[in-house]
Amino acid sequence: MGTALYVPSAAAHTPIPSLSGPLPVTGKSHPFNMSTVDLKAYGYVEEEYLVSGRANVYDYDASGQVVVVRAAVPYTNRILVRRPADRNEFSGTVVADINNMTNGWDLDRMWLTSHDEYLRRGDAYVAVTSAPNAVASLRKFDPARYGKLSWPDQRGCAGTALNSAATTEGGLVWDIFSQVGAALKSNKLLRGVEKVYATGYSQSGSYLIRYINAIHPRAKVYDGFLIAAAAGGPRPLNKCSAAIPADDPRNVIRPTAVPVIKMQTQTDFYMDGGASRRDDSDKPNDKYRLYEVPGSGHAHSYTSGFAPSPEDLARLGVIYNYYNCDGVGTTFPMHYLYNAAHVNLDRWARKNIAPPRADRIQVDAAGQTVLDQHGNAVGGVRTPWVDLPTATYYPTSTGANCALFGHMAPFSQSKLLELYPNHGAYSRAVISQVDKLVADRWLTRADGAATINEAAGAPVPK
Repeated sequence: MGTALYVPSAAAHTPIPSLSGPLPVTGKSHPFNMSTVDLKAYGYVEEEYLVSGRANVYDYDASGQVVVVRAAVPYTNRILVRRPADRNEFSGTVVADINNMTNGWDLDRMWLTSHDEYLRRGDAYVAVTSAPNAVASLRKFDPARYGKLSWPDQRGCAGTALNSAATTEGGLVWDIFSQVGAALKSNKLLRGVEKVYATGYSQSGSYLIRYINAIHPRAKVYDGFLIAAAAGGPRPLNKCSAAIPADDPRNVIRPTAVPVIKMQTQTDFYMDGGASRRDDSDKPNDKYRLYEVPGSGHAHSYTSGFAPSPEDLARLGVIYNYYNCDGVGTTFPMHYLYNAAHVNLDRWARKNIAPPRADRIQVDAAGQTVLDQHGNAVGGVRTPWVDLPTATYYPTSTGANCALFGHMAPFSQSKLLELYPNHGAYSRAVISQVDKLVADRWLTRADGAATINEAAGAPVPK
């Protein structure tokens, strides 16, 4: 399919890019990172499109204002769309995800995390390739399928900021992401679109912080933002940009009229130290929540089963060992909290029903996280996994490339018996807290039921 370039969107002054696709799937050619979830069983289809347009390159001027430093750079990018096959089953909600690019290839990290909730609700999910290094991997994966992809640049700087190289510019991501949103809201790609939310996990979450502060005020495309596990500081605006200090106010999420939920794992709080904290708000022009979740790990075991297939990664020369760190990987079900955050964001945007508030993780005078008698963090979003613990949860791990991998140390049977005289006592306590968490909208009803079932089957104590 195709549409004219640079047609202003009715919802915002953002150009609508041209769309080519869906690209055919054959025995010899298929999309990189096809969903490993059986989409057909849920009545869903997956489609891949090429997106072409022109993007500006931005930077801050001497006064801190965002300005265009290079205009109308031609690009071609790709998106993956997962949607209900029956248009009547479509909820009208679209999640646009800035794909994670940290490993050098596209990772649809928020799909890994929250696909259960998207599928339950009938939401559409759109994964947006977000960096030149991921484009290079796609071209390597299938040169014929992805040969047209291009994020060009010929400026003198050769830095690695925004995963760029001497001949590519990661700063195109901002207008690419805006234009994908505009295409979605135009109903030329999907019919019946009512709300489009932006999301991103880890480094992609940090991209979103910069997008909200620098680009959203001029683009005004997205109806809300869910920032997930934003690791490290927000990204620069282009590959040649001067570094922005971590304590710069431009790194703190600015007030915006559309709702913003930032949900940090304990790992990310540990890495960030709370430097980007700001107060929650329900003001009409400042809808904001920050959630810090004790016990949760930046990487956790649930998502490991939905990564790209080993066969596809082998074509890139990659072996993806999701857990190869010291200690036991964490089973803390952070995806349950993200699922509820997605539902709350949608309710806030559609009905102006504000989500719950939570305390921050507690720190002492030296800035260190306060721990309870079991070694788990105090404060933050409270859940059965830390209030009725069966393990100590650590926000990071030792070993090569393991800083973002949380791990857990299960309690001994003797300690479990000290805490819970029998399995019934443990299960009843979990049911009581889960019922309250569902009522207060920290867990969806489906995930609350799953939590209760998991507790019922857990050997606590044996």
